[in-house]
Amino acid sequence: MDLAFTELALAALGGASGSLSEAVVTSLWQRLRDRLRGDDPALAALEGRDINDPEAVAVLSEALRREAAADPAFRREVEDWLSHLARPAGSTINTVRDSQGLNAPGATFNGEVRMSFGQPE
Repeated sequence: MDLAFTELALAALGGASGSLSEAVVTSLWQRLRDRLRGDDPALAALEGRDINDPEAVAVLSEALRREAAADPAFRREVEDWLSHLARPAGSTINTVRDSQGLNAPGATFNGEVRMSFGQPE
């Protein structure tokens, strides 16, 4: 589960790599900001939003682990956030066959075309 806390910390810092919409990341960030209000180092890491700072990621990950261990309701909430991270970013595949091309404003695509528009929230 420790890796999961790190993954969630990275997502909260803005490193969800397209697996979460901006609205979900913002919601997660705000929720954690409220939850960690009394933990100055974790709050500073969260406020910094620097996924390239390993110390910030570690501090936030550890704070999430502590909070989840102390509060079963928060642990369930963390598990729910993690389920969002586990979903593939674009699960819809459209295949165009036997056409002269797929026209879009400013572009023409020939051959197999795969488009992903994310997932509904």
